[in-house]
Amino acid sequence: MTIYTRDQINKILITNDSAVERAIIVLFNRQTADEQSTANTNHSNSIGFSACDAKAGTRFARFLLGMNDRNQVVYRKKNLTHNTSRRIFSRYCRDGETPIDRARRIALKHSRQLVDEANNKAG
Repeated sequence: MTIYTRDQINKILITNDSAVERAIIVLFNRQTADEQSTANTNHSNSIGFSACDAKAGTRFARFLLGMNDRNQVVYRKKNLTHNTSRRIFSRYCRDGETPIDRARRIALKHSRQLVDEANNKAG
């Protein structure tokens, strides 16, 4: 049984775009149903996205999962390196930053939760 540390998860996130995208989906799934539907953080439970990342994180997760704003799967799944993602998500990115870069910042910020998820699945 492998037990992951935060440093190990962070190293994976820094080097692997697919891991970043999986992390965004994991964090989205940790949001409560009302947080997922409103793209906000409504509960101070230290689970899912923080308030400043909820809108971007939720929008990224919906894009990755092919969901509309009502969390219904109606589109083909895309990744955050898809050529349309930069145009769609430019408002969530810093100058020169790509959506996968922004998603990586979110994932790294919340990597403690990702360690918990990884270790819960391993155990």
